[in-house]
Amino acid sequence: MGQSDFELTDTLLELLSSVDERAGADFSGTGVIVSSRIDDLPILGMRPVSDPGEVTDVAHLLATISNPANEHHDGFHVLDPNLRILRLGQYFSPPIALSANIDRTKRFGGRYLAALFGSMLPGVIATGIVSCNFGIALFREGQEIAYRPGRSAQPKVEKKLLK
Repeated sequence: MGQSDFELTDTLLELLSSVDERAGADFSGTGVIVSSRIDDLPILGMRPVSDPGEVTDVAHLLATISNPANEHHDGFHVLDPNLRILRLGQYFSPPIALSANIDRTKRFGGRYLAALFGSMLPGVIATGIVSCNFGIALFREGQEIAYRPGRSAQPKVEKKLLK
């Protein structure tokens, strides 16, 4: 990885952390694909319109649409190397990559595996996921390169009811 790759990874981690911080109570989680070659990705738009238009606050948009009430809550969102949104709500179906390093000590789901396997595709710079329960994970070349536990893993403060 070159210096610009590290900078992009740090910036992507900051973006997903911001999405997580802004997420509301109905946040369903999200996944992103950073790619310079969108036409080569195994994606399919899940809604009639997937072009977001001009977006000035990517973290705000991702946090806002990532709840079941929004038509674009499901699937992955495609970002360019400058982390601008190119497509929303894409079904992402990378092939299973048996050489990927799967950390089975974590309770992950399909979004995690799609991001992990998808990070190995030509033209994919990085992938990332965020959810309240799982947390944040970033992937490059079939490796999880960053992880932060979810909010549900944080110690909970008990509230006592007054009678």
